[in-house]
Amino acid sequence: MSFNKVIGQELAVDLLKKAIEEKRLAHAYLFIGPDGVGKSLLAKIFAKALNCEKQTAEACDECVPCKKIEGNIHPDVITVSPEGKSSQIGIDAIRKIEKAMSLKPYEGRTKVFTIDGADKMTEEAANSLLKTLEEPPKETVLVLLASNMFKLQPTIVSRCQKVLFHPLNERAIMKELIERYGLDDKKAMCVSRFSEGRLGRAIEVLEGEALAKRDRVVDEFLTPKQLDYEDTWLYGEPREKVNEALNALAVYFRDLLVFNLSKDQGLLVNLDKAADIARDAARYPVERLEGIIETIADTQERIKRNANIKIALSCMRLNIT
Repeated sequence: MSFNKVIGQELAVDLLKKAIEEKRLAHAYLFIGPDGVGKSLLAKIFAKALNCEKQTAEACDECVPCKKIEGNIHPDVITVSPEGKSSQIGIDAIRKIEKAMSLKPYEGRTKVFTIDGADKMTEEAANSLLKTLEEPPKETVLVLLASNMFKLQPTIVSRCQKVLFHPLNERAIMKELIERYGLDDKKAMCVSRFSEGRLGRAIEVLEGEALAKRDRVVDEFLTPKQLDYEDTWLYGEPREKVNEALNALAVYFRDLLVFNLSKDQGLLVNLDKAADIARDAARYPVERLEGIIETIADTQERIKRNANIKIALSCMRLNIT
């Protein structure tokens, strides 16, 4: 898998390829950008290039190291990510990396450790990692992936080479979806807009249940119900999944607002729901929609700060239904 498999992140790709070609690797990299724009993919391709038997800036994808890295079974290439309902990376995961870092490579040229969701480390985990960054081992590269740099300790950020990732434009995602899945232009545009510039998100929409979950959360909060709030399906979801559902709800209400102001369906994100949006928009004045969108954002912020999910969503329901 070569670097050209990463769509729309030319600056990031060029930086890493040049580092390999000139043999001027940093001991730690911080990949910063939204989820679903290619950070994890580029981290894996980078690890392959550093260990490929071909020993060039492009991995061959045919040698044993490349195949092991692709299959996530290479002993010198390790990835950790958030676990459990807390969606955090704890001290045990970082200690696992630190122990492996202290050893020489088993069979590769370079040990590569990826922390996917580095901005979700606990304070204890971050402090432990900082000590490793201060005295990095030889023959080792650490790659941190984060969507929010400001949730990382400034001292960690300062010890990494920053690599910026950006949302993709609509046409780039459409082109990839048409080529990969054979979609028509209308379907590709709908999925592209719903993905908000994230190709990974677009693929999840096509291969997963993102649209079904959007429809479920819209029905949950737009349709008046006589339900006890403990029956709400979102209460059993991890905080990250609750946030994703509320994002989808906020975008739907944003579409109602846009349609009320413009009457132009071409401006909608949820193009597949244009008829429903035209119908639902008539129920809400502009000022009411602005208030609802703000209420959803406030609820998301409270949940991110560890507010009780049941109480937060119950209060939100009272304010928007």
